[in-house]
Amino acid sequence: MHENVNLIWRCGSWTMDLSKRPLIMGILNVTPDSFSDGYPDPADALARARQLIADGADIVDIGGESTRPGSKSISTQQELDRIAPITERMLREFDIPLSIDTQKAAVASWATEQGVSIINHVSGSLDLEAMLPTLENNDAGYIGMHMRARPDVMQQRTNYINLLDTILEDLTTMFESLEKADVAPERILFDPGIGFGKTMQQCVTLLTNSQALFRSLKRPLLMGLSRKRWLTSLLQLGPGQRDAATASASALLPWPAVAIHRVHNVELVRHALILKGEIENLGWNWEEKVY
Repeated sequence: MHENVNLIWRCGSWTMDLSKRPLIMGILNVTPDSFSDGYPDPADALARARQLIADGADIVDIGGESTRPGSKSISTQQELDRIAPITERMLREFDIPLSIDTQKAAVASWATEQGVSIINHVSGSLDLEAMLPTLENNDAGYIGMHMRARPDVMQQRTNYINLLDTILEDLTTMFESLEKADVAPERILFDPGIGFGKTMQQCVTLLTNSQALFRSLKRPLLMGLSRKRWLTSLLQLGPGQRDAATASASALLPWPAVAIHRVHNVELVRHALILKGEIENLGWNWEEKVY
């Protein structure tokens, strides 16, 4: 199933074994304008972080800039002002890998200097060159996401000639650039960017072909399905109604091709994945440490 693919992911001081079971990344948006939920008040954000961890999140992903379709970029300082209070508090309080969700190298650099272990680079296919110096200066884990255009116009750029070929070529080019910059493959994961410049049918195509992407890239994938708008196209659901569909779709994805699930409702997705492991006889031990 995963011959010749190294399933170790090195993220700063953390080493994660993705061959043991799927990991769940809990979403912590500290934005006032996210499409689903946001916790701009640091006290509320901290309470939300505690809940994500109590529900079983293996990683918490902190985001200070909304990337919903149509959203405009904010300044680096605005983003830092949003993430700094909660990031600093969480690094003091929790013994868990933290990730920073950002488009900006300066934000990623600040976060890793504080002790954040993972850079979730949502504009990886657009901005990798700018991020390389940051990656060369630390040993953080890197998630390179496919984004064809900025969020304000990305849904106007869905006219791929061949979706899979284009995304695989873009991610492969990113991988080659990272290796040339001496970023170890064990630090790298990829995210095909569900909902980012893709139609509903293109999202389904990517999910259907996640195993093929894994085999070609020879690195595990992170999938961010949670509450995305493409679910509405299929099921006519509002943002607050999409958790059950997210959990169902997550459980249908192949493992270890999809090794990490980035979600809002950690508990529901965890339950769905536990059932998947039992039904498919995958031998997952959810009490065993993966890092």
